[in-house]
Amino acid sequence: MKMHTLGRMARLSRVPLGVTRRLATAGGLKALGRLTDESALELHERTADQLFEVLGGLKGGVMKFGQVLSVYETVLPPSISAVYRERLARLQEQARPETADVVFRVLEEDLGPDWRGLFGSFEPDAAAAASLGQVHRAVRSDGRPVAVKVQYPYARDHLLGDREAVILAMRLLTKVVAPELDGGALAAELMDRLAEELDYAREAGAQRRFRSGFRADPDFRVPDVVLQRGRVLISEWIDGTPLAEVIATGSRAERDRAGLLLTRLMFAAVPRSGLLHGDPHPGNFRLLAGGGLGVLDFGAMYRHPPGTESPLGKWMRIHLAQDPDELVRVLRELEFLRPGVRADGGRLLDLFDRSGAPARTEVFRFDGTYLRETLERMTSSLSVGLSLAFPPDFVHAQRALGVGIGVLCQLEADVPFQAEALRWLGE
Repeated sequence: MKMHTLGRMARLSRVPLGVTRRLATAGGLKALGRLTDESALELHERTADQLFEVLGGLKGGVMKFGQVLSVYETVLPPSISAVYRERLARLQEQARPETADVVFRVLEEDLGPDWRGLFGSFEPDAAAAASLGQVHRAVRSDGRPVAVKVQYPYARDHLLGDREAVILAMRLLTKVVAPELDGGALAAELMDRLAEELDYAREAGAQRRFRSGFRADPDFRVPDVVLQRGRVLISEWIDGTPLAEVIATGSRAERDRAGLLLTRLMFAAVPRSGLLHGDPHPGNFRLLAGGGLGVLDFGAMYRHPPGTESPLGKWMRIHLAQDPDELVRVLRELEFLRPGVRADGGRLLDLFDRSGAPARTEVFRFDGTYLRETLERMTSSLSVGLSLAFPPDFVHAQRALGVGIGVLCQLEADVPFQAEALRWLGE
């Protein structure tokens, strides 16, 4: 094994080892019902500090690990969630970039030795660092501002090498951050989807398709693809306020506006483009000066088969069922209940009652309480939930919807969720 790989594994191993030492304490606190009490604040502070120190200096799957945790920290009480919000938001907007020499080497290999001639100017310092690459601001030779996304040369090897270690770290860390979540299963799904993000040609195609679907809508701005070659993707530059800043300091009007447009994006994407943004974390959105929403990063996209029902349509049908018999019928029709599996309609209705509140409310306030209560209801009804199967086409979309709802809860936005959903599903 190469020395740099050994070094990465050693750094990553600090996360599960450090958390393991704290789990004895956490287990005791949980037994006393104090894991989410302020008395556990020091435990969470140490965990968050170690998370940022170790994950912030690595690339590949570990960055996605931090992004997901920065969304799901909403399930914790405000005093504790603030700890994770402060540390982990930095993983989205301030990840440690690679050196200019490394970036220039990729540009030369994939764009050619005369790559500098494509630009009037190129900022060597990264504007943003993502999980598999980083973005540089530049100006094309024709004067057009662009974002140059460059994949790390070691991204493929690190992503594949990180897989099992990240799953272990996620499983252990979520026992401290949010014990009711299955961190290992979530990490496994993330790592599988990340493998698709290594293909920038695939991403450029999805970006063009998504842009075409929203081109006529003044409320959304999807950057145009300027050039794609190998591990380099050049798009038009979009200015705006990162959604992480809106979450931290935005006004009520800004939060509600961002929440409305994020909801509209989720439900309008499939009918307009046949795609669903599969990675709707705050770092991938900008609130524009005119009140619109800029949408970035199209590496993780759910591709919807034409002529089939939208997975978000399935989600709404399940949550709008009004009685136990209707719910059981819908679940069987959508293949969530296999033939021959017995179902208690009343308990299933109770299972979906809290998570479906936005679907049944004219204007819904998303917040941490809603997310915590939803997870608690799912955990308490686990035996009922285990009777359900999840169709293959639903898992990826359900994760995208879940992360999107997590962001709405971070925004604490008031959203006409039902109207937006029915509007686009009807269309």
